[in-house]
Amino acid sequence: MTFTFYPRLAQETKEPIAIADADVLIAPVPGACGNVGQLACDILAYNWNLHRVGTCDFEHLAPVIGRDALFDDTSEGDSHAPSGSLACAFEVYAGVVGASDSERRNVVVVQIRSDACVGARRAFVEEYVDFLLHFANAKRVVLASALPASVGEFAAQIGGTKWRSARGDDAFRDTCSKVDLIDLESNVFPSKEVMQQSVDPHWALMDALDARDIDRRVGCLVAVCSEGDNSEDGAGMALALSRACAIDVNVPDVKLVAGSAPVTYIGPWRVPRSWDAVFGTRAMRREMFF
Repeated sequence: MTFTFYPRLAQETKEPIAIADADVLIAPVPGACGNVGQLACDILAYNWNLHRVGTCDFEHLAPVIGRDALFDDTSEGDSHAPSGSLACAFEVYAGVVGASDSERRNVVVVQIRSDACVGARRAFVEEYVDFLLHFANAKRVVLASALPASVGEFAAQIGGTKWRSARGDDAFRDTCSKVDLIDLESNVFPSKEVMQQSVDPHWALMDALDARDIDRRVGCLVAVCSEGDNSEDGAGMALALSRACAIDVNVPDVKLVAGSAPVTYIGPWRVPRSWDAVFGTRAMRREMFF
């Protein structure tokens, strides 16, 4: 395999948390125009109370590091106490969630907070496909991505966000159809020759999957949307993913401490507090840019 998984040790047992035979693996399309898929993965990991079970290292994925995007320091205890884990380029969350058929499902949600190194998108795509097809031995893999409003040729496709399905086997496409997630219009796809040469993360990934995912175990949900603030579209994508995977929407109970910040919701979802501090919304010391 072309990736290395570093499991996080459980605090109680000091043993690696096992991930195997997942019912569904949900992951974003990296480096896409707009971060709708990545925002949706944050929402699902946060609202499904999934645990970060480890990280992955890829040769061609640029490293990043920052404050844990999902840690909520106002729910209980000292609101100023440092906690959580440092965010990095590729994170893996896992847990058991309720399904709409009253069953329970083992779910893995991936978050990518970086992009491939310059000139290495095709190389990273091959590494990422290796991960999608082999990690956790998942029965179903669903990708989340966004396309700009300018894609395609139909004027009717430009405007409000539209949710579409792409790829996947017959069972996945049937499930999407039942919850009104229709197929992506054929005119959106470039020619096969163009797709084979493309470094656009959508088409490069689709091309690599078509070559290796013969049984079409990997499906994809696409948001055809406009540029701008993607928060609401990220919440909409999270809802579309839940419906396509037949998983219940689960919003955690909130226990606020005195003086804590109010909780923000978009649709049925509670959103992470890190969304309240989007880059550019706070005054910053100019010295950091020199």
